[in-house]
Amino acid sequence: MENIPSEHIRHIHIVKIKDLTLKFPATDKEPEHIVLDKLTFGIRDGEIIGLIGNSGSGKSMTAYSIAGLLPGNAMITEGTIKYQGKDLLSMNPKDRRSMLGKDIGMIFQEPASALDPLMKVGKSLDEILLSHGIKDKAERYNRISDILKTVGFDQPEKTYERYPHQLSGGQRQRILIAGAVLLSPKLLICDEPTSSLDTVTTVAILDLLRKLCTDMKITILFISHDLSAVKNFCDRVIVMKNGKIVESDTTEDILMNPKNPYTAELLTNARLDPRTLDLTHAEYNPDEDPVLSCKDVSAAYTASLWGRWDENLVLSGVNMSVYPGEIKGLIGSSGCGKTTLVKTILGLMKSGGEISRPEGAIGAVFQDPVSCLNPAHSILWHLKEALRPMRRSMSKEDIMSAIDNAVDTVGLDRSYLSRRPDELSGGQRQRVAIAMCVITQPKLIIADEPFSSLDATSAAEILKLLAKINREKKVAILMITHNIHIVRAVCSTVAVMDAGKIEEDGITEAVLESPKSEAAIRLLDAEKRLHS
Repeated sequence: MENIPSEHIRHIHIVKIKDLTLKFPATDKEPEHIVLDKLTFGIRDGEIIGLIGNSGSGKSMTAYSIAGLLPGNAMITEGTIKYQGKDLLSMNPKDRRSMLGKDIGMIFQEPASALDPLMKVGKSLDEILLSHGIKDKAERYNRISDILKTVGFDQPEKTYERYPHQLSGGQRQRILIAGAVLLSPKLLICDEPTSSLDTVTTVAILDLLRKLCTDMKITILFISHDLSAVKNFCDRVIVMKNGKIVESDTTEDILMNPKNPYTAELLTNARLDPRTLDLTHAEYNPDEDPVLSCKDVSAAYTASLWGRWDENLVLSGVNMSVYPGEIKGLIGSSGCGKTTLVKTILGLMKSGGEISRPEGAIGAVFQDPVSCLNPAHSILWHLKEALRPMRRSMSKEDIMSAIDNAVDTVGLDRSYLSRRPDELSGGQRQRVAIAMCVITQPKLIIADEPFSSLDATSAAEILKLLAKINREKKVAILMITHNIHIVRAVCSTVAVMDAGKIEEDGITEAVLESPKSEAAIRLLDAEKRLHS
């Protein structure tokens, strides 16, 4: 390759996939499922290629096929995957495994679950080098310090000694990137690396990845539901549906002039335009008594470290109200205290100040429905469990009537009641989580990043569902989100949080069009960069 002129390098395929067919075998409950159907495409050396499509389209399975991380029951029945001319599928497992990290790096969607919570950051990175035969301790430490500096840590020696929970979401993502590029792979696979990040952090992570691509001459396969990130980051885009490629072209041509109706639908849903989606919300009256009131709320995390108690103040003097029928957005950078505020409102952690909550149940919809649902039980069990506090006063007929109403409200077929969570899609699982909320007839629903793990189509459907519940049942919603598009589309008011305080609170249009706080200006500037 040394003799090839640089202008021709990008025409060489570092990865070439041909006629790749991947299946999951039939089970007692499910028929055989074809995940990838004669998939054929190439990734050129030095390019950043985007892979988009709805959940279940085969994006992640494509990535896992390249990396050799497929589930045990997955069967590749046809096709080839070649990396720099080597057929990966014909290699023995040991040689294939040795390529992961050294030749192919991978960044997973959720850094909190990808990092061992009981292991310091430095130890996690050290294990990568040890597993590839680098025995010298000083060399390992120096390489880790250098890569931590490369990904943006000014004090790598302190970061080395920290645990994952002591880092923000953006910092944890940087640690995953550091681990993925530690051995200078030629190909970096990024599976939804920005889905749980705010706009400021997303821009920073994309800038970092592009710099690594240039400086370290890394080729990137970028899987994402965030079409704004794809637009600003990728050279070329592949659109997948049902395990097949429906469209492939330059990023500009795909996103500005889609030729396939499926691609056009993805783009429409990603815009979350109230004119094309039914996002009409209930009217609210700020002169009524609030359904939720927070006055001078403070909260801190305490921990014992070497016999000394340390306190980390997370919330300081938070004042915020939510009125009956109101949809209020709560935005802010990662680590600003949004989720901690949710915990105090739900009574999951101690706090100072005064919190006035509605009588009866408060509904909660969280970011990852998988972690909120018991994989061993059916959807029917989950809905009955949500009624546990009030079941004693209900007859069997009342319970089944409440379940039927909840299922109808969220648009789930009754056949799903006998299924377990792993038999549903991401959007369907989120509908179950919302059904568990509405079945208790709450006056307030707290939705903490309920869209970030969903594709554009599923996110639009869940957003329409929440707007419908608010409109028809006059339920107030506190919407915590990183997506300012969502705030614009559906929220009547918005509060901007930074460093544990509410910096700005007002009518959505006024706050987003004429921000007064530095926190709001910073978020909106990042959004402009992301959507420019």
